[in-house]
Amino acid sequence: MKVLFFVTVGILIAILFFPGCAGNGNGLDENGNPIGSVGGGLPVAFEPTFSNIQQNVFSAICVECHIGALAPEGLRLDPQNSYASLVNFRSVEQSDLFRVNPGNPDASYIIRKLEGGPNISGGQMPLNRPSLQQNTINAIRVWIAQGAPNN
Repeated sequence: MKVLFFVTVGILIAILFFPGCAGNGNGLDENGNPIGSVGGGLPVAFEPTFSNIQQNVFSAICVECHIGALAPEGLRLDPQNSYASLVNFRSVEQSDLFRVNPGNPDASYIIRKLEGGPNISGGQMPLNRPSLQQNTINAIRVWIAQGAPNN
């Protein structure tokens, strides 16, 4: 009984005098998430890099339709063409928006098409297939927010 008391007191002292921290020691961003954390606090399906998006989304799902000369709206998402077809490229359906606007996922038409909001032309992508999981869309959002680098 005495041992249990001392262990409990020891744990309480450790909690009070040695508080832990979550993060990498770089502080918190404007959203209260650890600076440099994957996803910027959003749950992501994979590391938000272009190569991962290409592998897990475009090549795995989108190239079923978006490939070759007859790709809808000229949006070719095969590995050789996808980056140039997306980043700083005006949407054919809504020419006031870029398909991917580096640094601004909310102004990127691809996010609107994937989330299926009211401000899109045509249907939500992928068309006639199950919607992407939100953590997959989040990975694309984070990549765009990071400036949409081509790695």
